[in-house]
Amino acid sequence: MLTADLIRARVVKGEVRPRYVGADDADVLELAGVMSATFRAHVNKRRADLDAALAELTGEGTDYLLHRGLAKLLFDRSTYEVRSPVEPQDLRRAVFEASAKVHPAVRVADALHPVTRDDVLAQVAAQLGVDAAAVEQGLYADLEDEQVMSEAPALAGEALVQRYNLALAQAALLRATRLVVHLDEADPARFRQLIRWVKFYRLIHRAERDAGGGWSLTLDGPVSVFQQSNKYGLQLAEFLPALLLFPSWRAEAALRWGPQKRDLLFRVSPADGLVSHLPDKGAYVTKEEQWVLDRFAALKSPWTLAREGSLIDLDGRGVLIPDFVARHPDGREALVEVIGFWRKDTLQSRIELLGSAGPKNLVLAVPWKLRGGAEDEAVAAGAEALFFKEVIIAKELLERVERVGAKPADAPSAAAPLAPAKKPRKARAPKA
Repeated sequence: MLTADLIRARVVKGEVRPRYVGADDADVLELAGVMSATFRAHVNKRRADLDAALAELTGEGTDYLLHRGLAKLLFDRSTYEVRSPVEPQDLRRAVFEASAKVHPAVRVADALHPVTRDDVLAQVAAQLGVDAAAVEQGLYADLEDEQVMSEAPALAGEALVQRYNLALAQAALLRATRLVVHLDEADPARFRQLIRWVKFYRLIHRAERDAGGGWSLTLDGPVSVFQQSNKYGLQLAEFLPALLLFPSWRAEAALRWGPQKRDLLFRVSPADGLVSHLPDKGAYVTKEEQWVLDRFAALKSPWTLAREGSLIDLDGRGVLIPDFVARHPDGREALVEVIGFWRKDTLQSRIELLGSAGPKNLVLAVPWKLRGGAEDEAVAAGAEALFFKEVIIAKELLERVERVGAKPADAPSAAAPLAPAKKPRKARAPKA
């Protein structure tokens, strides 16, 4: 991700316009190739040596932001390690203690100062059972400049240029108060794929029908989220490559830009030529989702749980794409929606919408931290509320599915009152 000081952009008529580089620009492609080769040439070398090589490569060039931006992306994808036979902190302690006993230790011995620096290093090396040269090398090996590259980035050439352009757009989104994405009509599977990415990144969102057709997907930006804003901003920026997989779209972001926090606009669309680095494998299954599917199947119930569901129009005011669909051999069905990164006020609005326009066979899986009013709101919506901590308990999910799946299609919107929310049982989360 590019930092604020590396953004190449200009402001034109209240709009932030990143200075994308041409994917067919021969000079930029050559620069990207040379920089990638420079990183590969410094495997097993100090970072200070790489910095010196990059400084020489930049030279007197005027577009230093491009050089530094490409280097930042390569640095982020490099692996560095501390190479020392003993923890550098322990080495320094041993050397300083030994030096204090013979102070001062000099570079060249004389009649008044017979102990040299090399003598101290040799003494410490003998105590630790290592080579004196290793002590010299490892003394400050934990400093950033002294760390050694163990693995070079695989990014090179055209792929690096594409990632750079994408990073410019992502850097703009880090300063967004709101992102509105206009989605043209597409296969419901594509909508499910996109919404699953939204939920994967735990973005606060709402979807509405556009007057001219298609949908508007509104995502809160990090500047509007006062807690965890840095983390949330990264999640919104990382969502952009997933959006690029959608067939037809355009987006507008309201930004707070620069030190003066100016209210500006940022537009992005397929016309910008941005390329996603994510593999287009359709709707993937997260570890958490697979964990729920496996545990539900292990219950040996006639109910089956599948990760699917069609796009459900909520009276033109929103959209519901269930995370799971539970089916019984007798034809009953229950829909399951997992609430992600929602604020309590947006959750209340969501539940009210589901109550007036949503299906009656719905189970809302709500994070335990959002309890306190959410259960009553879910009851009013005619949905079953299932509170969970780290993961959803399959047995409790089955109980809710049995309740809503047994309701006839013409059941009233209001559900029978639920018992007060009990603290959910703990379950071991799936390993990362």
